[in-house]
Amino acid sequence: DKNGCRDTTQKFFTITDEYWVYIPNSFSPDNDGINDRFCFSHNGIRAKTFRINVFDRFSSLVFTSNNIHELSCNSGWDGTHYKTKSELPAGTYVYQIYFQDHEGWKHQETSKLLIIR
Repeated sequence: DKNGCRDTTQKFFTITDEYWVYIPNSFSPDNDGINDRFCFSHNGIRAKTFRINVFDRFSSLVFTSNNIHELSCNSGWDGTHYKTKSELPAGTYVYQIYFQDHEGWKHQETSKLLIIR
């Protein structure tokens, strides 16, 4: 300063890109404008490692994607069969999701998903 005094401060901090995923357990694709699409929120996922598979109660694959952006809450899955595009009936489905976080750790989750019509 103007009196010739000096001062120094330091603060060390670490920035981490921790991953988290919020996946709802149900959605209602009934075109009422509320929860019409299955989507989820996430952080710290390597997009190129993402895959989701959804199975019906007979273990038949009804939806699959390796595009994490397809399931953003700006778009999302509309509850139709991925091949036939026909509406899936109300009921319980099982999803499996796979991804790596930015630190390289592999994650796999299996859980239930309810379609309400």
